[in-house]
Amino acid sequence: MTLTGGDRSRVTFLGAPYDLAPVETVLAALAQRRGGEPFRYVVTPNVDHLVRLMRRPELGPLYADAWQSWCDSHIVRRLGFLFGLRLPHLNGTDVVERIFAEVLRPGDRIAVIAPRPEVLGALARSAPALDFVGHCPPMGFADDDAAMAACIRFVADHPARFLFVAVGSPQSEMLAQRLASAPGVTGTGLCIGAAMEFVSGMKTRAPKPMQNLGFEWLHRLISEPRRLWRRYILGIGPLAMLVAREAVRRVRP
Repeated sequence: MTLTGGDRSRVTFLGAPYDLAPVETVLAALAQRRGGEPFRYVVTPNVDHLVRLMRRPELGPLYADAWQSWCDSHIVRRLGFLFGLRLPHLNGTDVVERIFAEVLRPGDRIAVIAPRPEVLGALARSAPALDFVGHCPPMGFADDDAAMAACIRFVADHPARFLFVAVGSPQSEMLAQRLASAPGVTGTGLCIGAAMEFVSGMKTRAPKPMQNLGFEWLHRLISEPRRLWRRYILGIGPLAMLVAREAVRRVRP
């Protein structure tokens, strides 16, 4: 199965689309992408995204329009088992690490929409063989027409093989969807959350045993409790509601 045409398999689960291609197929499709091709983008819906989609269904097209949609959550994957789904788990940071190790070549231009200039500097130091260009939009740029236009202009003026959009959800997905319809924009965009900070060494990932058991989220919560506790704790109730809705949807004729 390839992801270059209209034959990819995609399911809707808990209100979001998920592709069923395994990671090796995904990496092969990414390796085939070149810088001058029409812009396509990747989304990584996890529990936080699902809860937001339940509260703001108008954001649904951001995910439906994506070229690839990865299940970036062990919790979502395990819930899928309850409904007979076998969703491949594609952790965004894992895949980005493999892109850097297996897909990128020395001299490739990589564009980054970053939350802070320090992220761009750390990336350049961690991978000096790559040609990094970056832009740091202001907070709330998705609701600022001028700031959004500046992001689109930056991407159009700095064509790159890959664009990593690392400014949080739903801003990243909003920008990616706009780029997909903007004239003259090329390359492949990946909405990958905090992956750039892990790849560059700015943040430390959970120990491998925790990753393998699906508890990387717990490591992040312990590492950044003030920033993440509300997202994780207050998401439990809405997630339970989404599971109940999914069960009702699947038993109705």
